[in-house]
Amino acid sequence: MMLVHYVRLELLRLLRDPGYLIMTLVSPLTMYLVFTNLDLGGGTGSDGAAYSMVGMAGFGAIGAVMTSGVSIAEDKPLGWIRQLRLLPLAPSQVVVGRALCAMVAALPPIAAVCLAGGLVNGASLSPGRWLAVVLLLWLGIAPLAVLGVGFGYLLTAQKAQMAGLTVYMGLSLLGGLWFPIARMPSWLADVSRVTPVNRYGELSWQVAGGHAPTLAGTLVLAAWATAFTVLAVIGYRRSAQAV
Repeated sequence: MMLVHYVRLELLRLLRDPGYLIMTLVSPLTMYLVFTNLDLGGGTGSDGAAYSMVGMAGFGAIGAVMTSGVSIAEDKPLGWIRQLRLLPLAPSQVVVGRALCAMVAALPPIAAVCLAGGLVNGASLSPGRWLAVVLLLWLGIAPLAVLGVGFGYLLTAQKAQMAGLTVYMGLSLLGGLWFPIARMPSWLADVSRVTPVNRYGELSWQVAGGHAPTLAGTLVLAAWATAFTVLAVIGYRRSAQAV
């Protein structure tokens, strides 16, 4: 019950900054429309439109959850973590709560890009596939949301911003969100397949193509989720001891 109240409090703090939510959808939506109109994405036709849509929606979701890490780092000097220590919450609960809030911030870019995909660029999916794609784009961002939380607790605001930008831009490019990894050299494509970003995108790409998510992809993403959770819990404990 305490975790529910904590998540509600963090969500209220998030929603008091509408500019933050707006900025998380401007960049991916703009890039999606530019990429698809200049034919820089995943090909032509309905399949290409769906590929680019999933990639840019995922790109926006990653940007949103990485930005949340910066806000956590900015909270530390203000004594917010000191206040959290007064609550009967385990470190893992605090991490889960902040990750859930970050996932809420990921909803606007996912919704905006998917709407543009269907209404502007002709991404054609059955109702069931639409639901599954959007749901997996949202649920699948959880490991990266936890990573963003870890950055916030472990790093200063400036370093958290740099780390988040590296994941946002670098891993999105390496992970195939901007264009298919089939266009990469074979060795680089192999590297891409072990990244959490590629396996995150793969969840919805598979469903959009009429297939179930692969077991290998799900296991890779689960392994990263476990590692990121451990990192975030360690980060929270260290930051709590430092105040």
